[in-house]
Order: sequence, then C-alpha cells, then structure tokens
Amino acid sequence: MKKNCLMLLLTFLATSLCGQDFLGLPERSAPFMDRGLNLYLVIPSFMISSPSNINRFLVENGYPHIPRGSLNYGLGGSYRWNRIEVSADGAFGNQVITNPFTGSELLRRPFTGNLNLNYILFRWDYMTIGPFIGYSFTETDLIVSKFSTDDDFYSLLANPSTTVKINHLSDGIIAGFSVAVQGLRQEATGIFRLKFAYRIPFDEGLAWESNFSNFTRTPLDNFPYFFIQFEMGVGANWKKGDPWMDKF
Repeated sequence: MKKNCLMLLLTFLATSLCGQDFLGLPERSAPFMDRGLNLYLVIPSFMISSPSNINRFLVENGYPHIPRGSLNYGLGGSYRWNRIEVSADGAFGNQVITNPFTGSELLRRPFTGNLNLNYILFRWDYMTIGPFIGYSFTETDLIVSKFSTDDDFYSLLANPSTTVKINHLSDGIIAGFSVAVQGLRQEATGIFRLKFAYRIPFDEGLAWESNFSNFTRTPLDNFPYFFIQFEMGVGANWKKGDPWMDKF
C-alpha cells in the first residue's frame, strides 16, 4: 500500500511539473485566472497533540495509553476568488493499541473537520505559498477493553463490564501556511498541497462523556495539536468574464 501511494505521488508530481503534453499547460505569458474550484484527498494528515490527561488513569487500570500521534485520511474542497481561498476538509483516523501483558486494548477513532480561510501570498507558474487561519474541531470516540474470564455467553451479555466507550469533543483556532503545486493559468490542473499548522484550543479543557453512563468526575482535555497535511486532487480555473461561470 505504501509503495503504491508513493508511486502515485511521484507520477502526479512528474505530471504536474514536466507533463506539458498531458496537461496542456499554457504559455508563461498567459494571465492568472481569478476563479478556481478544487477537490482533493487528504492522504494523510499527521497530527501530534499534547498528552491526554486520562492517560495516567488508563495505565493504572491496565489499559494502553492514548498515543500523541495519529494518521488521518479524508477529503475536502476549496473555492478561490483571486488570491483568497475558502476550504473545508474532514479526516478520519483509526488506531488500535494493545497491551499483551494485561490482555487489554484501546481503540481510538477521531474525526477532525477544518474550515479555513487561505490567502495566496506568492504565486508562480506552478506553485503557490500562503498563510491560512480557520476553525478546527475534533470528535474522538474511545473504546477500552479488557480480557474477561467469564466463559458464559449470556452471562457476559448480561454483565458487560469488560468494555468502556467514552467520547470527547475539542475545538480551536487553527493557523498555519501551505505550499501547493498547481497551475492557476490553465483551466484544468492537478494539485499537490502541503500544509503546516497548529491548533490553539478555545477552552482550558473539556470533560470526557459517555452515552451509556452519567459519570460526573472526569479529567479535562483540550488537545492542542500540530499537524502536517498532504493533499492531492484536481482543480478547475476560469476567468470571471466566462459566460458559463460569470455568476461565480
């Protein structure tokens, strides 16, 4: 899988940078088009957050701890008005951590959504660089399980005390910059974008919750994080005066 992704990435870069015959790149004298629409895959987004405040309690009770890093995959889109670009994307993650000594398992499934306002500070024929700022939220489902000595199926269902499911919602302001390989002088283009950003939480910490319990005391988490995100997709550009897209 990793080899296939790498080959796809290298093929895309070679096509974007050198494949004039394939993409029909315009001459350097062509003007930049002032409107654009992009669709892209997030493949992947690597996030590293602060340690969770519930890790100590997890380890004390024989569970694995929540890792700081995670890989998430998703999709997104953006609309560009001259140098200003609005983008939105969402990415899912799935992590399974086991502790063979205690026979326990931790399953984390985060979903992160970002709504960004980008500004193209520098642009060349096939590259753009600029900062962005936006809103980011993460909803995390966490399931921790232990080995059970109960060998009776009906008894286990009647007293399911080996698994706990909790969830947490965190959000904040996200700020960073992006570097993109794309053509803004042509109607159709491929896109390869690299983003670096940091999320500043709105709250000092929010409680963990559960749909299956009404517990009242819980450590607080806010999960500030740094991320590096790779995006690959396709885009369409046009001039405002084009009849079929004039209203956009």
